[in-house]
Amino acid sequence: MRSKAYIKNINKLGLSLILFVMSWPCILTADTPTNDEVFARINDRTILYAEFMEIFRAAKRYKYYHGEVPAEELAKFQRQVGRDIVEQVLLHQQAMKLGLQPDKNKIQAGLKEYDNKNADNPEWQARKDTSLRRMFEMLERKDMIEQMGSRVRNIERPSSLAVETYYQQYPEKFTEPRRVWVSVILLSVPPSSTDQTWLDAEKTANQFIQRIQQGEAFEDLARAYSAHLSAANGGDLGYLHQGMLEGDANTAVNKLEVNQISAPVQVLEGITIFRLNAIQAEKLKPFNEVKQRASELLYRELQDKAWDEYLSNLTRTADIYINENLYAPADE
Repeated sequence: MRSKAYIKNINKLGLSLILFVMSWPCILTADTPTNDEVFARINDRTILYAEFMEIFRAAKRYKYYHGEVPAEELAKFQRQVGRDIVEQVLLHQQAMKLGLQPDKNKIQAGLKEYDNKNADNPEWQARKDTSLRRMFEMLERKDMIEQMGSRVRNIERPSSLAVETYYQQYPEKFTEPRRVWVSVILLSVPPSSTDQTWLDAEKTANQFIQRIQQGEAFEDLARAYSAHLSAANGGDLGYLHQGMLEGDANTAVNKLEVNQISAPVQVLEGITIFRLNAIQAEKLKPFNEVKQRASELLYRELQDKAWDEYLSNLTRTADIYINENLYAPADE
């Protein structure tokens, strides 16, 4: 059974596994370049420049909004697509050598579902027969490449000693970050209000601070006047991790000592005052509490390492030619 971790890693492999297999072999359209210059040779597989550009266009539509690559990223992005193509071709070639067979029943079921979803689409119906044949071939390749990933990543689980050593080497992965227990009073001010309205709210907030300093309960003022959802709980926000408060609010709370109240802080919703109730320092969780998580993290890292090493060896021993002149010039 293929794990979710494997599928996630396959997507990390390059821009997208699906992008390549769904564009290979190149399905030429009216606007596809007719340039038959060789872009790459990967063992016995030749890829023309037109084919590379078809895959590249699909990749940039997938990654970039509006399908346009920023000029400063173009050279790097083209080379990434090129590396992905090489890896996918090598993986499919290796799958063929090993005699792997695609799961035709699974593929047929997927195609049938796709066909049913497009039953009322006249454009799909007009080209269905040809498209289904091509899609079947592409999905066969995709399935075989996925099988290669499953084989390579099917490694032995790390020992208990290895997991404990990993825990000791990377304590930051198992450390609960610093948290602060905060309460808030929000005086609501619509964003479009006049400057005087904002000043009046700030004046009221300062009056609340004085009343609290004179002994009135923060919680009572929050219940009576705060527009925040926490008002029913006396303004109690509970324990918050760093970054859960934004901008000036976060800055104000970070300056407080326990039981101290902030000066009025303007936020999008109005004027706030905060009280810091307690601080929970960062804390390394006991090994027994995080043992399972440590085991999973280490196992995924070992799987990634096995996968990277396999691809590296596959690339190093292959006969590969890339016409670098067809890429955009790289910045020096």
